[in-house]
Formats: sequence, C-alpha cells, structure tokens
Amino acid sequence: MNTKNNSRYKTSSQKIEDAFLSLIHKHKYESITICQICEQAHINRSTFYTHYDDINDLIIKIESNFANCMAKIFHYGTRQTHEAFIEMFTFIRNHQAFYKAFLNIPYATLAESNTKTAVLSNIENLKTNDLSGFALYYRASFFGAGIKEMCRLWLARNCQETPEQMATLLLAEYAHRER
Repeated sequence: MNTKNNSRYKTSSQKIEDAFLSLIHKHKYESITICQICEQAHINRSTFYTHYDDINDLIIKIESNFANCMAKIFHYGTRQTHEAFIEMFTFIRNHQAFYKAFLNIPYATLAESNTKTAVLSNIENLKTNDLSGFALYYRASFFGAGIKEMCRLWLARNCQETPEQMATLLLAEYAHRER
C-alpha cells in the first residue's frame, strides 16, 4: 500500500513538487494545471490526488517547505547576522523560479504570514533604542516588506549582485535607519 511513510509515496510527492517547480519556469503559477503537473511528473491524476487536494494545497505545502528552510537559516528569528543574510540570498538565488513567482503574489501567502509570525514572536531579539512593543512590531513589518522588495528586484535583475553584496547592502540600509 502507498502510505505516507513509504519511499514510493515520498518519491511521488517529490516528483509532483519538482514538476510544479519546473513548470513555474515556463508558466505563471496561476496558469499551471493538474494535467500539466501529472504529465511533467509522469504520474496519473489519481496519484496527484493521493498527495494533494488541489493545486492550492500543493502550493501551500511547497511554500511551507521553503518557509521552513528560511526559518532554519534565521534559527526561527533568533539569528540576524551577515552570514544568515548571505545564506538567505544564496537560498533565494538557488530557488529563483519559486521566489520569482512567490514574491510577485499580490497578497500575503500562508508561508509569508507564518514567517512574519515567527519573526514577531522573537521580536525581543530585534529590540534596539528601547522601543516599545508596538514600535518593534511596525519596525519588523517595515523591515520584512523591505527585504521582500529587495529580493523581488534582485531576482528581476537575474541576481547580478552576489549574495554577499546583497547582505551587506541590506544590513547597511537597516543600520542607517537605526540612527
């Protein structure tokens, strides 16, 4: 039986996710169909539905996986170092197709909301200049929106700058705002 813990199930799931990420290179995410995914993954529709309810379920699970990877880079909001931001930009560069689509979604996705919640739950680590809780909340939101836009523009420029240059630029801008 093809249960969630066996290797065949995991292989099928990975094939489906890989097919979606491959298709996202060529198509806008909202125009990708289950038929296209199944054809790309060389699976039957029934196999797709064994793993996911629909394309939105697939997208949410992929986003969650990427958000978890990003959360680990930042140790769930407790690590904001130059090296962590280099890792973040490197990760984004290595997964450009996903992030080009993800960062252009006009609404806050589940993964984005979960990431923001994780960062805000560790907001005391961002505490500077004796700011109150509400000021820290707005500062973290502002900083997050700035990072998102920086990444989106960097990807639109095909990652011409290195992850090291981007991390330095980001942290220099944030340090400038601290004054």
